[in-house]
Amino acid sequence: MPRRTHKKSRNGCVECKRRHVKCDERRPICSNCVSSERQCQFVAPAPSVSSARASPSTSHEFASASPATSSPAQEVTSAPAGFAQGSPVNLLHVELLHNVLLESAKWINAREMSSGLSFPDMLKIGLEAPYLLNMLLAVSALNLSITTRGRRDFYRHHATQLQNHALNNFNSLSPHFDQDTCIPMFLFASILGLHLLCDTIVFREGTFEGFLDRFVQYLRLHQGIRTITAEGRWEYLRETKLKPILTFGEKLPSMDSGFGPVCGALYERIQGAEKDEARLKIYRQTIQALQVVMTAIDSKYERLDALVAWPVMISPKYVDLIASRQGEALVILAYYGALVHPSRGHWVFQDGGQFLIESVTQYLGHAWSEWLEWPWKALT
Repeated sequence: MPRRTHKKSRNGCVECKRRHVKCDERRPICSNCVSSERQCQFVAPAPSVSSARASPSTSHEFASASPATSSPAQEVTSAPAGFAQGSPVNLLHVELLHNVLLESAKWINAREMSSGLSFPDMLKIGLEAPYLLNMLLAVSALNLSITTRGRRDFYRHHATQLQNHALNNFNSLSPHFDQDTCIPMFLFASILGLHLLCDTIVFREGTFEGFLDRFVQYLRLHQGIRTITAEGRWEYLRETKLKPILTFGEKLPSMDSGFGPVCGALYERIQGAEKDEARLKIYRQTIQALQVVMTAIDSKYERLDALVAWPVMISPKYVDLIASRQGEALVILAYYGALVHPSRGHWVFQDGGQFLIESVTQYLGHAWSEWLEWPWKALT
């Protein structure tokens, strides 16, 4: 009997190839990497003008971005009309820059930036810090993937490619925090956090378990902003053009200002169920951060800024509780979803708040329904 031929796929992730195991090619994180908690990365296929859309995969750690296989300007999939192959000018990047200049006023922190550091100023800084320029182009492409009908896959592919290129460039330089690098490093970390929040909460693929894995990766990376502002660096940054942006944190209510009725009731419920004092302390700090966001919104503070601040304020230990699927931790996440839901018209969030509330409810089951009554009121 003739031997059955086997067609070998070459589209598996880098980690599975290295380990010589069969990859199920599930994106953005394959099943093998989810179960073994490894960094999953897919190499983009060779460019083809006539074909194929590459499903994006997102790097989630500063130190583990995979090497770029080509320059973003060299790799094109399904090029837009008017794009000439071999042209000395990459019209896609011109389009992305134009989108930054045209639409960035609608993005987060735009008002604070306009009083000290505009997006055109960022572009000028980016010419000396290519990782920042690539990150600006990446978030512009992500914005277009959501706001431009019929081009979702095309722009998201390039958003991911530019993000990975920015991470690789940042890691290869390993810039030291000083007077020359403090501004581009801080802006890079902030824009990267915004990019990953949107990419995670809007582009949901696979199961809720898979989403939680990606959300945990996002939270851990976003909190890298703390590293940049730690050890007295905040005061150093406040002497730069970033001062109008940094005063945002000073306008937020204090973490010690006490609970309102909603957060107070949530904490009392958790206090009555949680016997571990260390975990209870983590939950209290997380709900305090939630209260800060609620108070800021009720005080007519910029809602989007407050929503993006919450992932930075929460404790890394709370992120670990999400990773271990603790019910109380997921309930708090649903409360955050209730705060996000009113901003569903903004491109960064879309229907992410509704998704969090509905998915947490389904995941935890009927036994937790009373815990989730308040988040559900946001949907009615």
